[in-house]
Amino acid sequence: MNGAKLLVNSLKMEGVKVIFGIPGLANMPFYDAMLEELERGEIRHVLMAHEEGAAHAADGYARALGLKVPGVCTATSGPGATNLVTGIATAYMDSSPVIAITGQVVRNSIGKMAFQEVDTPGIMYPVTKYTYSIKKTSEIPEVVKNSFYIATTGRPGPVAIDIPRDVQLEEIKDEIKYPEKPTVKGYRPFKEEVNLEDIKKAVKIIISSSKPIILVGTGALWSSATESIIKLSQLIMAPIVSTLPGKAAIPHDYPLYLGPMGNYGRAEANKAILESDLVIAIGSRFSDRTIVSYDEVKKDRKIVQINIDSTDLGKNMGIDVGIAGDARKAVDLILEAIKKEANKSDSKLEWIKRVKELKSYYESIYFAEEGKGLKPWKIMKTIRNSIPRNAIITTGVGQHQMWAETFFDVLEPGTFISSTGLGTMGFGFPAALGAKLARPDRVVIDLDGDGSFLMTGTNLATSINEEIPVTVVIFDNRTLGLVRQVQDLFQNKRIVGTDYGNSPDFVKFAKAFGAEGFEAKSYEEIERFLKQAISSEVTTIIRIPIDREELALPTTPPGRKLSEVVVSDPRRA
Repeated sequence: MNGAKLLVNSLKMEGVKVIFGIPGLANMPFYDAMLEELERGEIRHVLMAHEEGAAHAADGYARALGLKVPGVCTATSGPGATNLVTGIATAYMDSSPVIAITGQVVRNSIGKMAFQEVDTPGIMYPVTKYTYSIKKTSEIPEVVKNSFYIATTGRPGPVAIDIPRDVQLEEIKDEIKYPEKPTVKGYRPFKEEVNLEDIKKAVKIIISSSKPIILVGTGALWSSATESIIKLSQLIMAPIVSTLPGKAAIPHDYPLYLGPMGNYGRAEANKAILESDLVIAIGSRFSDRTIVSYDEVKKDRKIVQINIDSTDLGKNMGIDVGIAGDARKAVDLILEAIKKEANKSDSKLEWIKRVKELKSYYESIYFAEEGKGLKPWKIMKTIRNSIPRNAIITTGVGQHQMWAETFFDVLEPGTFISSTGLGTMGFGFPAALGAKLARPDRVVIDLDGDGSFLMTGTNLATSINEEIPVTVVIFDNRTLGLVRQVQDLFQNKRIVGTDYGNSPDFVKFAKAFGAEGFEAKSYEEIERFLKQAISSEVTTIIRIPIDREELALPTTPPGRKLSEVVVSDPRRA
């Protein structure tokens, strides 16, 4: 028994079944210790094409499982560890539990600029919930136990474990038992109990409201609060809007759901929140991407915020009542209290009528057939109608992500996975591979852009070699569309550094890796190729040509207000 074997055994005790990574000298003992487990099929190792992809795949794996089990990734020291950082930061910003295990140079070489040495703990500290630097072999079981506990309790997030090579190789003479309970000095997970006085204050405000609206964030999804939120919406007759990641929490065919709000959210969602007299924010931290103009939103309305992280209460915007605790538990307590006061609640029929008018008005603008080529909104509708209700969608970052935000309907909670806090291009494809391994029974589709896909597209090799079949739909406009759009609309058409040439041919690119590749030039072809892709045993890329003049609308101009949302192409005015 050595440190590396002790590490493998500890991971097995936490139920780890899949590890995404790339071996190198500093984590080679860990790989060697995994060999028997791999041969027996007790652990599966997925060899990625790049370490960033390993972190994204672990992230997608965790999110697809609803954060029940963290995703695990590994890399060697130096460049292997630094390549993980973008993926770990992505998981940190989106509150996703990922365990990153990095090799390190031997202990007596640390701090001496040894080959492939970097200060991994120092680099990881700002983008993790916690980072461990193991110096003794005996620490390994306790560190692993604590890491999984920290990653999954309270507000989820990534944890990094840095292990020098000689610690992994060190022989163990005495038996070291795996701890039954975590023991993290100074770590206080968020309390389970919700303060009932805060509930009373919130209920008093809710009952007196005549135009309430519910804002749903990621915390609502992670706490499985969907059913409770819909009950609250029905009871107090409140429409629901969401953040971009929060759109995965509410079925879009629920009649009172207006869609995501914010920078690229739906105009009716933005308008409705500005016409409300009460915002009940559930599991949202009021990010600047959602609340683009804090003073505008706070003015003339009450704010009730529910968040498991008490430090988020009132941090970004002033609130009237803050409730610290699990979203579902807090909403259930509010439901119970309001039922006792139901006679004080108005019907709010006029408010619901107004909200439906807003939705109808803006949809008449969105769903126009103007212009040449395939329309992004109609492509999204075609994809939605061609795949199962419970299919899992991942996205890259760019215009296609904004089109997915606005026009792709999520019908089952937890089936939309995207990099929203960090906005990491290249996230979608490796995240789809992780999601597919987590949910092999589901159809998994990555909605991507040409620029975003190019950043991690070499993981096609992983999808083919590891037999992980997913579908990639590439919205190909040969430009960094979202950047180009801002330059075009808000920087006097000074377009610079965004337009690609004709390379690559994505169909040939797919086939070079052994994947399937199609080009869809009509809505009928999109539907046909999707059906072929879903039944295929290998990954399939479907390229859809998009006019580079297409805009991601609605949008709020940088630095402007929600009330100034741009709904139609100003270039045609």
